Formats: sequence, structure tokens, C-alpha cells
Amino acid sequence: MYAARTKITNLEAEVATLKVKVEEAQADRERVEVELNARIVNKDKDLAAKDVEIAELKRRLFEVHDKSESLEIEG
Repeated sequence: MYAARTKITNLEAEVATLKVKVEEAQADRERVEVELNARIVNKDKDLAAKDVEIAELKRRLFEVHDKSESLEIEG
């Protein structure tokens, strides 16, 4: 009877240890998810800024192109 009780106590301790490990793993997973989501948001912001920059460069290019065409017509 004593051996069975000892075994149960040891198994309960193992279960408690495993529960802690599971909780730690879940906390790590949540931390990583938050970090990845933050990176995604930052990448989206970077891409949006690049899109704005590209649009501005295209606008300038067309302005220069139109100006050069008008100079060719006048010249």
C-alpha cells in the first residue's frame, strides 16, 4: 500500500511538472505570435511607405518626360 501511495505521489509530481512545462510552452508560443504579428505589421508599413515612394517617383518621371516632350516640340 505504501509503494502504491508513493507511486501516486510521484506521478502527481510528474503531472504538475508537465503542466508547468505546457504552460511555459504556451506562453512562449503566445510571445512568438505577438512578435511575428508585430513584424508583419512593420513589414506592411514598410511596404506601404515603399508604395508611396514608388508612386512619387513615377509621378516625377512622368513630369520630366512630359517636360522633355514639350521642349522637343518647342525646339
